[in-house]
Amino acid sequence: MNDFFIASNRSLSLEVDDVSLEVRQIQMSQFDLWVGAADPIKNMLGNVSDYSDEILKKVIQKHLIECVVMLQLITDLDHPAILKAAQDQEVFIQLLKTGLKANQQYFVDKEPKSKRRKKRSETNDQDSTWFDSFQLLVSNGHSHDSIMNMTYGAFKLYTEAVVKREKQNIATQSNIIRMAQHAAAKQFKSFVDELKE
Repeated sequence: MNDFFIASNRSLSLEVDDVSLEVRQIQMSQFDLWVGAADPIKNMLGNVSDYSDEILKKVIQKHLIECVVMLQLITDLDHPAILKAAQDQEVFIQLLKTGLKANQQYFVDKEPKSKRRKKRSETNDQDSTWFDSFQLLVSNGHSHDSIMNMTYGAFKLYTEAVVKREKQNIATQSNIIRMAQHAAAKQFKSFVDELKE
């Protein structure tokens, strides 16, 4: 899905028996419910973005309950309606495929995992929590309510954008410090005056 699909919280449509069904992106307010169902599916799919019917048949066979719960969170169908759809394997595969496509930001990691090992901290620092990520966005102008109403994809991309901008700011500040250290006083004052304009 493209960035505008994610940012505008669009959904996908699926035609089932002349009925148009809306398949939404998962919102952060329901993410805790989503993870329990979607994680086993994500692990089984690996890092694949093109889901063949054969792969999805295996996922459904092994994780039917998780598929039902996941689809219940992103459609207006209730539990019995999704189970009824599951009786027609082709329809259920299309429904699952549409749900995976709408929420591709969750199921496909675009960045390969780092091969370098992280050194364990000797101190008893607490691990990062979701509140750390929320604080990162709040400190950059988002409100708690806006974050909870974001889709997971928007949350992930906004967080990545903030981290990227902060890294760029650190690089810029480092360059300014280095330039200040090596520049003549008059040249550096001229540079600072240009920044103020």
